Amino acid sequence: MNKFFLIILALIVLSCENKTQNSNSIISIVTDTLKVEESKNLNKIHPINNIPINYIKNKDILDVILLLPDSVFQSWGWKLNDRMKWYNEIKENNFYIDDDPNYFNQIYFEPNKAGFTIIDGFWSINIYKTFENSYIVITDDVVGDGHFLNFYEVKSNKIKKYLDEKTIFSDFIELLKKKGNFESCEDKFKDMTNPIFQFDFSNKNKVEIESSWYLIKDDYKDCLIGNAIIYNFNPKAKKFEIEKIYWKPKNVE
Repeated sequence: MNKFFLIILALIVLSCENKTQNSNSIISIVTDTLKVEESKNLNKIHPINNIPINYIKNKDILDVILLLPDSVFQSWGWKLNDRMKWYNEIKENNFYIDDDPNYFNQIYFEPNKAGFTIIDGFWSINIYKTFENSYIVITDDVVGDGHFLNFYEVKSNKIKKYLDEKTIFSDFIELLKKKGNFESCEDKFKDMTNPIFQFDFSNKNKVEIESSWYLIKDDYKDCLIGNAIIYNFNPKAKKFEIEKIYWKPKNVE
């Protein structure tokens, strides 16, 4: 009788253990399934190609991008209808979906500047607030070694003026030249008509324009006073004023 009781008890214990194991397995499967579904839902809400932009914080520069003529985007054709869809998506969600990051890739986006790579090119916009609560707007479409610059004044959500490089930067090429009649410099001055200058808009309210490796001090010091200019933005005059002209060292191989 005792043996029979012990056998029954052992069978009951084994049965309970199997049920517990099966129950644990079921709970584990359900938990894993829920984790997978939760991950899928998170990916739907925050997929990798969702690019965050705070609409309120960046509204001014977003509004300006919407105002710009299609010609500003001539190398990649960002049409107004496409920009409106992009703008409204950011306005509604504080992000936009980048469907083709290999083509259009946001590098930075701030209240006063934004930059995007487009295939092997680069497009940027910088805005500078004036005392009149307007903005001086500079866009730079970089294709190969060339910079295609556009200049505007925007006020009350309208383009007030179409400006030019000489108005904004006071004809920087002429500023680099030494004053006087230097016949020996004529050929060197002709070289400066080529697109060999780089524009650095990375510092707020400052712009630096510098020559490429070509204009080095040893070769041009008799004709030029420098190969680089740093400008500060004057919000009252609505233009850039010279901080300094200097010789920037160049690596020549």
